[in-house]
Amino acid sequence: MRYFLQRLLQFVIVFFLVTFGVLVFMRIGLNKPGDPARTMLGGTATDEQIAAVTKRFHLHSNYLTQYWYWLKGMLTFDFGYSQPNNLTVTKYLKPRVLPTVFLGLYATIGALVIAVPIAVYQAYRRDSTYDKVGSFVSFAFVSIPALVLAPIAKFIFIDKLEWFPRLSSKVYPWDSIPEHFKNFFIPAMVLTLPLAAVYVRLLRADMVQTLQADFVTLASAKGVPPGRVLWGHALRNSLFTLLTNVGVQLGGLVGGALIVEQYFNIKGMGSLLVVAILSSDIFTVQSVSAILVATVVIVNLLVDLSYAVIDPRIRHARALS
Repeated sequence: MRYFLQRLLQFVIVFFLVTFGVLVFMRIGLNKPGDPARTMLGGTATDEQIAAVTKRFHLHSNYLTQYWYWLKGMLTFDFGYSQPNNLTVTKYLKPRVLPTVFLGLYATIGALVIAVPIAVYQAYRRDSTYDKVGSFVSFAFVSIPALVLAPIAKFIFIDKLEWFPRLSSKVYPWDSIPEHFKNFFIPAMVLTLPLAAVYVRLLRADMVQTLQADFVTLASAKGVPPGRVLWGHALRNSLFTLLTNVGVQLGGLVGGALIVEQYFNIKGMGSLLVVAILSSDIFTVQSVSAILVATVVIVNLLVDLSYAVIDPRIRHARALS
């Protein structure tokens, strides 16, 4: 419990620093510093309209006061108002959340499904032809960012082969699984392959060291089946770096999703953030940033807590502390 409370406190601090920083930078980065209402409404707004918006959102107050009112609204799911789109930020965000969640979820799960068996077998067949080829392929995909991989995948599988639709639309799996698969497969794969390559290299390195450990040698000497030694003992003790990187890579995954959503015309939170920044939609930028920060920090918290599930020694050490 003490460890959880410490991590929760860290979450609160990080959330405050990032979201408050976004608020400040959005204010001082406007075309007319100190006059966010005029930027929100545009150059044709009257003085009465500017005064009304300033009063409504407390834009005449200091930054901490503005942040307090915005944060208080967030607790009741009132994220503010998107003036350029003439609707609440909540309604603006609502249809954009699930597409980004699907992309991130499919990329993470797909990367783990690809990486774990490849890395385990590479470590088991270390220095073999399979291991060398696998290391070369993973290095190649690590070197290819989503910005490069996206147009290549689109050109081959969408423009030339025409296996998938040209424009991705928001199709949920409960509406049509085949159509959902067609719309999300290539965008998710663009994020999955570089991520899987990173996981392969990390897990292979840890597995090579673990397979040389004394407890693995002892288990083999006692007649434990090789499959159980490999997948039960060695893999379990090699997961810490991989799990840590899953949390760390989530931030990079958000950046990759931003590119993929723009390129494949997926109306998710990444593309929305770009539009909001370009249109100086300050409350939308603040809200999207808050959701992304909260997601990354919460996932990293869950990763930290999962260490105790993998290794009971960590659980006992935390209990004693």
